[in-house]
Amino acid sequence: MGLLLIIKLGEDKYETKEYSDTGTLLIVRKDMKGEPDYSIEGDGFVVEFKDGEIYTVDVFDPKVASQVRERFYLQV
Repeated sequence: MGLLLIIKLGEDKYETKEYSDTGTLLIVRKDMKGEPDYSIEGDGFVVEFKDGEIYTVDVFDPKVASQVRERFYLQV
């Protein structure tokens, strides 16, 4: 099973945080606060949702984060 996420980072809604010491990646929606409604966990990542929208994408596996960086150009 595959998962395709399209997040428009250029609209200033999301902030991308890269942690070079751990090799992980976190994408957070800036205008949302509080606890997420639900989450989906995959191999090396978690996507959290609130009010039907993506709240955070936490790529906690350095290998998966590396693949995300190789395939996508993220500009914040």
